[in-house]
Amino acid sequence: MTANILPIERPWPSRLFVEVTSACNLRCAMCVKQSGPGIADDYLTGATFEMLIPAFPSLETLILNGVGEPLLHPGLEEFVRTARYHLSESASIGFQTNGTLLDYERACSLLDAGTNVISLSVDAADPALFRAMRAGGEADDVNRAADSLERAKKKVGGRRFRWGAELVLSEETLNELPRVIEWVAGRGGEFLLVTHIMPYSKDAVSSVAYDPNADETLALFRRRREEAGEQGLDLSEYYRAKWHIGPVKRREEIIAFLENVVAEISKQGLPQHIPNLASYDEARFLRLEQLFRESRALAGSKCVDLRLPALSPKIKRRCDFIEEGSAFISARGTVHPCYFLWHSFTSHADGRVRPVDALSFGSVNDRPLLEIWNSREFLEYRREVVRYSFPYCGNCSLSPCDYIERHDFERDCLGNRIPCGSCPWSLGVLQCLR
Repeated sequence: MTANILPIERPWPSRLFVEVTSACNLRCAMCVKQSGPGIADDYLTGATFEMLIPAFPSLETLILNGVGEPLLHPGLEEFVRTARYHLSESASIGFQTNGTLLDYERACSLLDAGTNVISLSVDAADPALFRAMRAGGEADDVNRAADSLERAKKKVGGRRFRWGAELVLSEETLNELPRVIEWVAGRGGEFLLVTHIMPYSKDAVSSVAYDPNADETLALFRRRREEAGEQGLDLSEYYRAKWHIGPVKRREEIIAFLENVVAEISKQGLPQHIPNLASYDEARFLRLEQLFRESRALAGSKCVDLRLPALSPKIKRRCDFIEEGSAFISARGTVHPCYFLWHSFTSHADGRVRPVDALSFGSVNDRPLLEIWNSREFLEYRREVVRYSFPYCGNCSLSPCDYIERHDFERDCLGNRIPCGSCPWSLGVLQCLR
């Protein structure tokens, strides 16, 4: 009967993300670990892990990683064995790893313990670019890890197990996407998860490959932009024209045309960010669109399950974490609702500085996980998220914004008390193993 109850309403989480450690042996430039004051290196204790056991029988998925490298934890296999004993036969246990510590013996140990899914971080097939993206790592590390997983899978035999890779897509790694698809297929992997980069620093903003304009807004704007081009108007000159920065032909026409388009977008109830619209690069967008189209075809021919992110933020938001009934446990035992609010960090998405504070509903070291999950605060939070009534902060022209560009979030401009208006996961541009 509970199968007909929405995951957010069930008296237990359906998916559990457990950060076995927040420590890492690499220094990847794109990682939240390298941003701001940093995240302390913590390790989940066996006692804290045991506090999660009452939730295991009802889980569909258990993911054993967070911002750190799970293979650094000496008790990882024991965690897997314990979970496998209590989980249903159909439930999946998995994690993502940089592969530096994954050799054949470790692979066999993990599979023997009951691991179902392992994802390797592979941002580039080119060794030099790989090294540049993941300081301290080498392409040979993931090559060895992939070969080890294939050999271990054959040794284990019929046990349900699959492995694949994750690629963080940026301007620097765009051309690597087809090569990584080939790499996964050639070594026996089954899937490739692609996510856009999250700019945790100002310097990383130029590496973002997706267009920042919301998809439905962008579709309307592209039609009007084409009409403007047919009339000989270059809308990218809008700010030069508006603020008399330099000589612009047909100044008043350009200003009037773009502002009429913005008014039309607003009339349709769509969000708009004038600077992003004025700086829209059609050639850049078409390049990404073509890359995704060709990559889907290549992955299909290689039997690789390719999961691509959105080309631009989606108007029709969906928080997979909340919708699928997820709870996130930090290495310290605190309980959180999602990746976005798991740790505190600073985001520079959309060119704005946005402090993001972790949101915790308690600690499993203080009270049972199921009690926290069923608390009024957590349940009301989940219900409020799936209403999706919060604003599209990344596509708002008002800046600075005292609601989101500050610590200790209280409420957004629409009165919501949840800080989800600037979350890139629900917009489809970021995704992760789940």
